[in-house]
Amino acid sequence: MPPDRVSPPSLCLGFIDSFPVQHVAVSSLGAPFEVETICASDAVAAELDETQLDSGVGPCWRARETAAPVLLPDLRNGAVSAWPLFLATATRHGISSAYAFPMVVGLLEVGVVNLYATRAHALSDEQVGEAALLANSAGQQILRSALDSVDDDVTANVSPRRFVHQATGMVVAQLRVAPDDALLIIRAHAFASGRTVREVAEAIISRDIDFSV
Repeated sequence: MPPDRVSPPSLCLGFIDSFPVQHVAVSSLGAPFEVETICASDAVAAELDETQLDSGVGPCWRARETAAPVLLPDLRNGAVSAWPLFLATATRHGISSAYAFPMVVGLLEVGVVNLYATRAHALSDEQVGEAALLANSAGQQILRSALDSVDDDVTANVSPRRFVHQATGMVVAQLRVAPDDALLIIRAHAFASGRTVREVAEAIISRDIDFSV
């Protein structure tokens, strides 16, 4: 089912509550997901997102390419001249600032969170750090939702559990994350690579996969 592009789910509204922005859109930008808007706070955010997805350029695509936040505190300074469709849409809706934060879980690129403000304003270093963390948290929510609908062999029998448990402990040590996050990373890698969770777990145990490298 396609996402409701103008509904205001908590995934988007959490950013509006936390930062000086008025419009938010969250998008997945390709494999292993579709290129689509997952949620938008309102119709303006949905249109800005649609413009980027259709044109293949814009802050969200640059954030995905660089795996780093894209901060555009003043759209009038010429930084977006290479994105005329996006700039035209932003100008029509009175958008003066745009910020894009990649959502990354382990090695998997989930998508990008796009924030838009109606006045030119630079986020503080603290706000950038908080937004980056919140974006990755949103990516985890999206990934968990996607994985919930995918059958894997984690619960098939006792044997796969043993491999997965051992591999989870290794990922905890490699990345210094909580066990739940380590398991999510293993499942995400399996999802992205088209392998079973047990296969990925065995590769981690044999050190064919090392997330710390």
